[in-house]
Amino acid sequence: MRLSLILLTAALLPAVFGCRGKGPVAVSGEVTLDGQPLERGRIDFQPADGNGPMTAAPIRDGKYEGSVHPGMKTIRITGGKVVGSHPFTPGNPASPMVEDIESLVPPCYNTETTLSCEITRGQSTYDFELKSKP
Repeated sequence: MRLSLILLTAALLPAVFGCRGKGPVAVSGEVTLDGQPLERGRIDFQPADGNGPMTAAPIRDGKYEGSVHPGMKTIRITGGKVVGSHPFTPGNPASPMVEDIESLVPPCYNTETTLSCEITRGQSTYDFELKSKP
């Protein structure tokens, strides 16, 4: 019985500790545009080599947080400021309201991005300082 318990423990240890260090890591940071927090938006972390999952996180009042797999990433940031709202279903008084966002982020940070970073274990903060006229 005791030998069985020792063998079972020895067999499970690599499974438990071997997985440590794999999978996504928690990341967070700030996104500013011309020195001011980006009011609303989204940040995408795409594998630079095209292999693996893409991760997106919402940006609220210049801050984001999410889980991203380590490695070199292409960064795409979209967003702007809230300029109003409208009903999700026009004409329905019970419809939830949807924010109207004025896009402020230039294409060089999203559709034609020049941003990249390497996500590593041990570093969890990644800040992005954008310029409206790069």
